[in-house]
Amino acid sequence: MAFYLKIPRQSARPAILRKNATCRPMRPYSFLFLSFLAGITPQSGMSAEETIILDDGISVPVLYFEPESFVESPPLAILMSGGFSYEFMARAQFWLGKEMVQRGWAVAVPISDQGRKFFVENGGIIPAVIEQLRKTHTISEQKPMLLGISSGGSAALAIAAASPDLYTGVIAAPGRIWDAGKFSRLSGLQVYLRVGEKDDFRWNRLLDENASLLRQAGARVDAALVPDARHIFPLNWEELETWLAPLQQRRGSTPKSE
Repeated sequence: MAFYLKIPRQSARPAILRKNATCRPMRPYSFLFLSFLAGITPQSGMSAEETIILDDGISVPVLYFEPESFVESPPLAILMSGGFSYEFMARAQFWLGKEMVQRGWAVAVPISDQGRKFFVENGGIIPAVIEQLRKTHTISEQKPMLLGISSGGSAALAIAAASPDLYTGVIAAPGRIWDAGKFSRLSGLQVYLRVGEKDDFRWNRLLDENASLLRQAGARVDAALVPDARHIFPLNWEELETWLAPLQQRRGSTPKSE
């Protein structure tokens, strides 16, 4: 039987490096990324830090946020952070989750054990995490949204491709496809894909190819380059809200496990 531990938290604070922690040299693009994050606070809505323990004994720390204003059974969004999905990155990138919370979504941010990338090694645990969240929080029965930034956007795409019937859509800003062979049946999955026109890793050169592959697999894709943007960029929320509106109102529910 799965169970979870819950530690209430009034605010989400940036992670602090532990004493004697080993620091690796920062790559040049990291300065660009961190400068974009500077001044952004992850605090938004009611929050808690939880540790979900799955049936096989795997423990998954999760940052959970829900709207401060009363929203009966808000829809759920799972935010996949970039980098190696450890706690600092999860908190630093919560600016996207904060925007979703302000628009009436409950947002859960899973933190990968030992910094392993979810979509490379353990993306299969995300459906189990969602199942446990449904048992412990009052959230909508509609299918959850997956969203992510950078490698988190790539993770969101890969996780959705593994179980497309479980999700209402994916926001990858940016994101890319790493293993085309796993994108074969996306069953009308809604995908919002954005990449910077001047992406530091040249993901902009892959956008048309990735969007075409997603469409061939059956996804309904809204893909575009963001003018003059680099790898990390602010989103056009007026545009994104238009895309989100029909999905947030959708009544389709997640299939219940046997």
